[in-house]
This record gives sequence, structure tokens and C-alpha cells, in this order.
Amino acid sequence: MATHVHGWRRWLFGGYVLVTAVLVAVWGFFITGPAAQAIDQRQREGLVAVANATGVALQTSNQPPEEILARIADSDDLRLTLIAADGTVLAESIRSGGPMENHADRIEVRDALAGGVGMDRRESETDGVDYLYVAVPCTYQDELAVVRVSRTMERVNELMASYLWMSVGLVGIALIVALIAAWLVSRRAVAPVQRLERVRTDFVANASHELKTPVAGIRLLSESLAQANEVGDTDAMRELLNRLGHESARLQSLACDLMDLSRLEADLRPQSLETTCDLASVLYASYAAHLSQAESRGVCLEMSDLLPEGQSCRVTLSATDTTLIVNNLIDNAIAYTDEGSVSLRISVEDGKAVLVVADTGIGIPPADQERVFERFYRVDTARSRAPGGTGLGLALVRHAVERGGGTIELSSQVGVGSTFVVTLPCA
Repeated sequence: MATHVHGWRRWLFGGYVLVTAVLVAVWGFFITGPAAQAIDQRQREGLVAVANATGVALQTSNQPPEEILARIADSDDLRLTLIAADGTVLAESIRSGGPMENHADRIEVRDALAGGVGMDRRESETDGVDYLYVAVPCTYQDELAVVRVSRTMERVNELMASYLWMSVGLVGIALIVALIAAWLVSRRAVAPVQRLERVRTDFVANASHELKTPVAGIRLLSESLAQANEVGDTDAMRELLNRLGHESARLQSLACDLMDLSRLEADLRPQSLETTCDLASVLYASYAAHLSQAESRGVCLEMSDLLPEGQSCRVTLSATDTTLIVNNLIDNAIAYTDEGSVSLRISVEDGKAVLVVADTGIGIPPADQERVFERFYRVDTARSRAPGGTGLGLALVRHAVERGGGTIELSSQVGVGSTFVVTLPCA
């Protein structure tokens, strides 16, 4: 069982991790790509802003253009060039050893002279370094000119790489968080399966034990009966036959309860609205059938009918399930009451049928009250076996009540007694 559950958990965890990894990868692809383009666009816009600001400074300042360009370029590791309308280089932030060649054929310069913003990426013919060039038109000494700003592609790539590494880090963090979530989800998903496996295992073990006891008793009684027959001991044979009948009845009762439990658990759907039964009639019949049992144990069995005269009390349950509920509750009440009484009460409150079975028996400890509706659970094992109980009665009651859309409540005090209240919607 453990191997099966752990294998299922590994498959669940692996599948969740695979799906999460794919989603994170897709997220990274669709987020990183557009974001990288946005970073590149922002760098271009930044260079355009620097070029426009430089044009304004050249037009309004009386300082030499070389000083203006050098001061602005040093602030952000840039290269600035002032170019006349005919392509002549008027000033350069990086001082060269001689005159520079004409720039009229440069793509970014042509676009800027045409009145737009010129951009290009290429290797500089001056120093052989790859640059990103941005050029804008300006006015210098009342003449049309061009301010060109350039940044090395190495610097551009460094900025882009830093962003990409940050993106990879975020994707990695997202993946780690997803893995932790997958582990937690797989644990939570497996927990109900493990509980179901434990319930199934416990049920099989308990059912086997409960069946083995009467079967072993029948076998031993049969052997003893054969021995008594050989010696002609009629008194012993009579006693053994009585005990054999008792064990057979116990085995039959257990088999019937197991079949009822299987039937109820196989179909957990509520009863059809067309399936109804008169709860009052079933209660009267069960009351009459249990009078002799109660009398033999010295228990006073009482019944109170609080229904208005002539009113029925129909519930959405089959006669089989309704009888199962009533009989098991009365059987339990009588079995666990040595002296005193068992009272039955039926009424209708707010459109719901209310059945109350109260006894003055030994009571149920608080720690056991939540578990008495479990299969094969017994508060007092020796006592419950003595009257032939199977340990399935209250489990059957709970399932049947739930099929009828109702509820069952228990209140009990040790040494005082127990009260079971079943509430079912009236049909």
C-alpha cells in the first residue's frame, strides 16, 4: 500500500513539476523577449533625450562646443559629435589627432538632416568600435546642424545582459517557488488517498477478524457436538446446539450488516423523491418487535407519538433503510442499558421528521463520541460482543441517514445515558 501511494505521489509531483516548468519557461519567453525590446527602446529614447538637450545647450551657451560635448559625454560614458549640414564635423567629445572625414553619407546624419531622428548600429571608421548612433537636428550659430550621440555596443550589451540575468533570476525563483508548491500540493493530494487506504485496510482487517470469530466458534461447537453425540450426552448436545444457533445467528447478522454497508456505500446518492416511507409506522412496528427483548433485559421500553392526530410522517427513504435506522438505534439502546428505560419519541418540527432514541444506560465517554459512527468501532468490546453486536450498527445508521438527506446527533454522559436525535426532511 505504501509503495503504491508513494509511486502515485511521485507521478503527481513529477507531472506538476513538468507542467509548472513549461509554464515558467513560456512565461520567461514571452516576458523576457518583449521586456528586452522595451529596454532597448528605452536606451534609444535616452540617447535621443541627451542629443536634444545637447542641441539646446549648444544653442544657448557661449562655451566652445568641444567643452559642452565633453562635459555631457563624461556624465554617461557617451560620445557626442556636432556635424554641420554639409557633413563637416564641427566638434567631437573625443579629441582626435587630425581632421575627421565628412559625415554627410552617414545614415543617421542623413535622417536627422531630413528632419527626423536618425539611428544606426555599425563599426566606427574612426576607432573600429561598434556603436549605437542616434542623431537629431539642431540649430548651431543660426545654421542647421546635427547632434549625434553614440554609445558603444559593448556598454549596450552589458546593460542588456544585466537585465537578462535579472530575468533569469526571477524565472529561477519562480521555478523554485513552483517546486515547493508542487511538493506541498502532492503531499496534500496524497493525504486523502492515504486515509482512504488506511480505512480500506482497517475495514478488511476488522471484517476478517469479525468473520473469523463466529466461524471458529461454529467449527469448535460442531466438533464438540460430534463428540457429545458419540457418547450419547443429550444435555451437552442440547446446550451445544443452542450455542451453535447463537453463533450462526451472529454470523448471519454480520453478513447482513456487511451487505447493507456495501449497498449503502456503493450508492451514496440521495434517495429518489419518489421513494418514501412512513417513519411513524416503521417506529411502531420496531417498538412492538423489541418489547420482548427489552422485557428480558429488565428495561422499560416507552414510546411517545407527538404527531398531530391523523398526520403521517413520510420521509424520503426506502422502507429498508428506514427500518435499518430505527432497529439499530433501538437495539443499541437496549443492549447498553442494564436497568432503567429506553424512550422513543417521534415528532415533526419545521417540516422535518425528528426521531429521538434515549436511554438511561452506561453512556459514552466524550473521547469516543466522535468515533462511535465508525465501522467496527466499539466503546466496550466485551460488552458489545456479548449481546451479539457486529460493530456496524451506527455506521449503517449514519450512511442511511445521509442518504435521506438528514443528520444524526449524539449527546451522552457516562453513567447517565445516551440520546440519539435523527432529523430527516419530510417528503
